[in-house]
Amino acid sequence: MDKRKSRDKGKDRIIDLAKYRKDKTEERKREYERMLFNRILGVYSFAEKNELHHVEVIDISYSGILFREEKPEHPLQTGQVISLRFYFTPTSFLRVSLTVKRAIPFDHDGRQGLEYGCEIDKKTKSYSVIESLIGFMERYSEIASHDQD
Repeated sequence: MDKRKSRDKGKDRIIDLAKYRKDKTEERKREYERMLFNRILGVYSFAEKNELHHVEVIDISYSGILFREEKPEHPLQTGQVISLRFYFTPTSFLRVSLTVKRAIPFDHDGRQGLEYGCEIDKKTKSYSVIESLIGFMERYSEIASHDQD
């Protein structure tokens, strides 16, 4: 681990460069996830006997996904099994099966609704595709370059 001391108002402060790089990579990954899921792909939730509702993906990992839904008419319940549809074209989608683990109200920039933390069902055929997509996003965030404004 590379540690360096800096002079900060007369105090020694240790900077953990490995942690800094990891945090920066995670920040880039989350930024890319949001852009991918909310601007390129269409992501919709679908619960039995309800209709499709657009959701905003906040975070995704190999084990779970966090998404928000503004003012849901039929709020999801903890323990409920749902499907998310990841649309890659206007008519083709990848269905991912999830179990709702928690539902937390949010109020952000005048928008209100619920954030859902869900566990991904790893036994489905679609999991291998999601797993590859997450791996791609992680590797991308590690090596991506950014334009300077």
